Amino acid sequence: MRNRDLLLAVILAGCAARASPAAASDSDVQARLRAGEVVALEVDESAGREGRGGAARMQVLVQAPARAVWAVIVSCELAYRFIAGLRECEVLEESAGRARVHQVVDQGWLMPRYDFVFESQRRPYEWIGVSLVEGNLDRMQGSWRFVETAAGTLVEHELQIRPAAPVPRFLLRRNLERNMPDLLACVRALADGSSTEALRRSDLARCQR
Repeated sequence: MRNRDLLLAVILAGCAARASPAAASDSDVQARLRAGEVVALEVDESAGREGRGGAARMQVLVQAPARAVWAVIVSCELAYRFIAGLRECEVLEESAGRARVHQVVDQGWLMPRYDFVFESQRRPYEWIGVSLVEGNLDRMQGSWRFVETAAGTLVEHELQIRPAAPVPRFLLRRNLERNMPDLLACVRALADGSSTEALRRSDLARCQR
């Protein structure tokens, strides 16, 4: 096994160990990633511990350098394509190692309209950590991780969210299960990292209009 293939296997094995007991095996996860799927490793774990809010951790394999995926994720202009319900996005401060961003997200009448500022700590082309600064959320925390392997760039996105206003847990879970895979598939397409033309068309169809 080549070194980068071994690295991918080790990363996936560690993620599978942290996932729920019902999660797929490491070999299944690798096969699904290589087939172009967005793989959910965890969904809604924090809601069970805290009684409110939701969380998810998902992975996707992108046939593009980490730099290309990074450029999509940090772009406010492109964020309107991959974040469901994004109405406003403004970079308030930005440097190589950190940024502050204001966003407004409205996903319909069943969900609150989120208006918030978050800070991202950045280690270029390897990791982005996101934390809430202010807004109508009790908690928002997440991360992006990028690992270049022989099979492509493994992108892992994790998000924990707890609205200030009460929201039925099933709605949070549904949004996470539906929106995060679409987000990751769209990011892959915008980074020109879909492995086939058919997958590229499928990924683009999951972007926001």
